[in-house]
Amino acid sequence: MTFILDASVALAVVLPDEGTPVAQRLLSAVVRDEAIVSSLWHYEVASGLHNAAVRGRLSQADATQALVVLCRLPLRIDRPDPVHLIDLSRELGLSVYDSSYLSLCLKERAPIATLDGRLANAARKAGVSVLS
Repeated sequence: MTFILDASVALAVVLPDEGTPVAQRLLSAVVRDEAIVSSLWHYEVASGLHNAAVRGRLSQADATQALVVLCRLPLRIDRPDPVHLIDLSRELGLSVYDSSYLSLCLKERAPIATLDGRLANAARKAGVSVLS
């Protein structure tokens, strides 16, 4: 099953204080199913890991290693339409970054794997299934 993967799931798996069985299961699905990410995904993951290291949640070396591992995942990268992102952001009260994932869901007619409550609620409002 094809699905859209947002950065929250990847970060939850590699951050020691956020790991959950749900996050692990969703990230494991990347290997057996087709996962699509926004072209922003790698930057969001890198930023999240950098911020976690700065805050002492993991070492810089662990943050770098986690990024290397996550960047090796078999992901299809798609670039959403920026005009559509602004429309979605306005309509659903999301950041443009979060709208990039939802836009892909609508384009691909695919569910989203997210741990972000606000994004999950917006997805449901737009008629998109949320994997959990």
